Amino acid sequence: MEKLVIQEELKNCPRIYYYPAINKLELKGRSIPENPELIFRKLDEWITSHFEKNDSLDVDIMLEYINSGSSKYLYEILRKLSFFIDSGKKINIKWLYEEDDEAMLELGEHYRDAAGIPLTIEMII
Repeated sequence: MEKLVIQEELKNCPRIYYYPAINKLELKGRSIPENPELIFRKLDEWITSHFEKNDSLDVDIMLEYINSGSSKYLYEILRKLSFFIDSGKKINIKWLYEEDDEAMLELGEHYRDAAGIPLTIEMII
């Protein structure tokens, strides 16, 4: 399947791919880079550009681990997506976590409940 690479997966950076045929953005892996703003700035710019031409997007977030710096930037990305939802865009956000990963489950619940970000939380077995 054809994909646009926004960020290639590295040892400390998640892969961020967009699949145009199915209109899906996928963020997957470990997010513990020294400069998370560089990675998330690219994603932020891509999202803005995407919604200049499109009205919908499916987002899958599947992280093994995320440090506090990355979490802050990811929160900002999720808030931006919420803003687009509030402005009428159709966005489905899935937070996927592994069965025994309580930390990722709790972080997804925190984003959903405390921050009011509309996302679906699903366990992967």
